[in-house]
Amino acid sequence: MKKYSIFSLIFIAIVTLFVYIQNDSYTTFEILDISITLPNAVWIAFFLGLFYLLTLLFLTFFNLKTIIFKKNVKKDIETIISNIKNKILYKNDTKEAKIIKEINNFVKECIEGLEIKPKKVEKFEFLEDLQKLKEGEVVEISKYKLKENNPWFILNLKNRLKKDPSYAKEVLRKFKNEELKKEAFYIWAKEAKIKEILKYNYPITLDIILAHINETDLVKLLERAELTPKEEIEVAKKIYRTKNPDIELEIIKPLPWGYAYLALKYEHLELAKETVEKNSLKFFEYFLKLKECGTKADIDEYIQSTI
Repeated sequence: MKKYSIFSLIFIAIVTLFVYIQNDSYTTFEILDISITLPNAVWIAFFLGLFYLLTLLFLTFFNLKTIIFKKNVKKDIETIISNIKNKILYKNDTKEAKIIKEINNFVKECIEGLEIKPKKVEKFEFLEDLQKLKEGEVVEISKYKLKENNPWFILNLKNRLKKDPSYAKEVLRKFKNEELKKEAFYIWAKEAKIKEILKYNYPITLDIILAHINETDLVKLLERAELTPKEEIEVAKKIYRTKNPDIELEIIKPLPWGYAYLALKYEHLELAKETVEKNSLKFFEYFLKLKECGTKADIDEYIQSTI
């Protein structure tokens, strides 16, 4: 303000002097039936001075308004901080804010202890959508302009996949996020052809294998499978007596636990012993010893008694 006044007065003086040097004539103005005659330079100085005073009043008013606004905002911030503390501590002692009311309303309505409750509050309507996502619903997520690696974006697509498994192929084709693609793969792979499944490098799970248990190319899935011993045995149980025993053993061959189980189930003791020794399957060694001793034992009963 001080600099503005100095430069304004210098400017008025220069313009007045210039007009005086260039034109020393007089001009008469009649104001309220009073005629006033003054040099042109004086009139110029008068009107520029009046303009300066008016701008000075405007700037003073504007600065005062800004100072009051900042003061109220500062007070509101202190009020909101206090309200947040009280809401976290389960105290029902909250005050009103003058300027940033929307934020204060969010604090008052949505914070309870260390939890945020997604109630409908102006400027925070998106919280309702987030609550729907957590409850397994699908929302119109595009309006929030989230990237595909955003946790809320991922959750929304997972919810959609659960409600519409046919969308899985579209996810595999359209998105780059690995978490999303993996989720979609395990849904899509249950219905897809084996040759299509093998194009992806994701581990083959028990659910995928069981979904294709009767297909001729099952062995190709088993070669890529990552199963626990218990899961391998479960696959073998599903294959048992569905085909010729030799064919079944050939199919289950990539799974040592499943292969040993099926060999024992068909009483191929030598074949089972060879597999057990080759893969160090201690679990089946004890059962083989029982069989070598002439004990009548069933492999399923043995497994049930030891698990």
